[in-house]
Parts: sequence; C-alpha cells; structure tokens
Amino acid sequence: MPLILMVGFPSSGKTTRAREIQKYFAENQQRNVVLISDNEIISQMNIDKNALFLEMKKEKELRSKLHSDALKSLTKENVVILDSGNFIKGFRYELYCSSKSLSTPKCLVVCDISPTRAWELNESRAENEKYIRKTFDDLVMRYEEPNHSNRWDSPLINLQLDDTLPAEDIRKAIFEVAAPTPNQSTINSIIQLKKQGVEGENIELTDYEGKYLTKLDKNVSMLQLVKSRKQFLSYAKSHASTTNDQSNIVTMFIQFLNNTVTC
Repeated sequence: MPLILMVGFPSSGKTTRAREIQKYFAENQQRNVVLISDNEIISQMNIDKNALFLEMKKEKELRSKLHSDALKSLTKENVVILDSGNFIKGFRYELYCSSKSLSTPKCLVVCDISPTRAWELNESRAENEKYIRKTFDDLVMRYEEPNHSNRWDSPLINLQLDDTLPAEDIRKAIFEVAAPTPNQSTINSIIQLKKQGVEGENIELTDYEGKYLTKLDKNVSMLQLVKSRKQFLSYAKSHASTTNDQSNIVTMFIQFLNNTVTC
C-alpha cells in the first residue's frame, strides 16, 4: 500500500505533520499506518543526531535502515509514512524505484519553510532535541528541493507552516491513482516465471535470450529480489570500471542472483 515521504529542512515540522497524517488515516480512514521515524532509528543507533549527520558513514547507515524498514512495511494493509528529511534527491529516487517495483503508489509531503524560520523553531526546542548550528547549516546546504516535474518527486504536496493539513488531497494522491507499473526487467521476468510455477535447472529468463538462472527458488519474494537489486547496484557503483559496459550489466546481475537468491 502507499508510501508517504515527509520532506523538508531540519526543524520544519515534519514529525508534527507526519503524526497528523497518521492520525487521519488511522481514525478517519481506518487504515493500518506504519510511521517510520529517523529520530527513533538514530536513538537505536546510540549516537547523537548532530554527530551522525556530520559523519557520512553513519548517515548512510541511517538511510539504509530507513529504506529497509520502509520496504519491509509496504504490505497490502499498510500506509507507510517515512518521517525523515529525505533531502537527498538520489535517496528519493531509490525509494521511488523500490515502491514502483512493488506497484506501490507514493507521494511527497513537503514542509515548505524558510531556513531562517526553521532555525527559530529549532532554537525553541528542548536542548537535547536541538540541532547545533554546524549540523543545521550543513543539512540546509545539502537540501535538494523536490521538483514536481520529476517523476520520483510526484505527486508533491506543499505545506506551509500554518496550513491546515490537506488530508483529502493526500488521500487522493495515494488512493485515487493507478498503482505504478514496474519496468519490464530481470526481476519481473523472474516473478513471471514464479507465477507460472517454473522451477528447476538452467531456466532461461523471458526477454533475455541466453540468460539463465541456475535454479529458481520458488520461495524467493519480490522483496528479496528488490534487496538483491539494491545490493548489486551498490556493488556496480563501487566497481564502475568493470560494470560500465551496458551490454554486460544483465549478465552480471544474473550471475549475482545465481549467488544470492537461487537454491
């Protein structure tokens, strides 16, 4: 079911709005709502948020955990709200690809506020909840504003600080739209074979003549395949010199799957 991404500067009111959305869908729409909070995950990581956002490795761990938890929660019954800055365009694109691969509608809710006003709100917080100036300025500088013309940022709902929550607009954005159709891909070829009950040795993939899975595990899920694709893309990025030949990518991905999701 749908994924709602909260987007905005630090201290822009994302958590307050996320809770309003959670309450609306739970009480008015009788939906099961999963609220995934970066603050809760940071607390579990046992690190101060100011230190985390100034350490690239830790910040990547946070985004990886947010992505993983969102995917795990995207079931037919759940509305998933990702209460995080989601300020990096590439991260929003990853979430778009993952939700699309699961045929899940999604929308962005942007807490539209100036950096000056966000800092004022930050200063009014309890001491243990504040961002220090260095962390705040760094996050504002790295903020990549969503653009509704980008498919991964659409649909997009802008919220000013004093606006009444446009709950009905959000509902329509995620429930009155057709679910996105996944791209024809290696993963979809595997899912089609699963639906047909195909299993055994050296299975040729639909649309990929001469490409074989050594053995298709009938228990492999779409979620496992999406995770494997994400792992492979991470590998490909770190080994660009050996994966920059587009004609070789599919072969390498299938080899990767043969080592991870076949039995």
